[in-house]
Amino acid sequence: MKSWDDRAVEEANLFNPAFCATLLAVAAKDFQGKAHRPLPFALAFLVLPIVLHQPTRAALPHSTVTSLLSWVQSNQGCLIGFAQRVSQLKTMSREAILFGVAYGAIELGEDGELAPSARFLAPTEKRTELFTADARACADRAAFIGRWFSAAGTTSTIFSAWGVAP
Repeated sequence: MKSWDDRAVEEANLFNPAFCATLLAVAAKDFQGKAHRPLPFALAFLVLPIVLHQPTRAALPHSTVTSLLSWVQSNQGCLIGFAQRVSQLKTMSREAILFGVAYGAIELGEDGELAPSARFLAPTEKRTELFTADARACADRAAFIGRWFSAAGTTSTIFSAWGVAP
């Protein structure tokens, strides 16, 4: 991890571990709410590369009725560079998980799954009055990703659909 003094201001703001931990906790909360089990650890590494990339975030369907596999087939352009984004954001994802655990937003299960802690409060409009429209869109899409992944099959199926390997 880069020291905060060595990060560009834009990088420090966009990849703020508190914000990224919130996105992961929201995804874990909605995944658990629909699947009745915690978010598999490996899937946490797909959340940030999807929701922080504006073109991919904008292309996501509005309903979980659209299956992941059919959406990927129709949106092959979103897969271009995705593996590199996952690799580039791996450190930020780990930092966000550590931050979320340390500050009580995320709990790790026995097998390393992610679950929102009992203290986690989802970022509602009232709680996020200082969020920009982009930050709100990221939180909304992170929740969607949690619900979508819960119905998309196994972790390996989801990774295969996105063209990456855990």
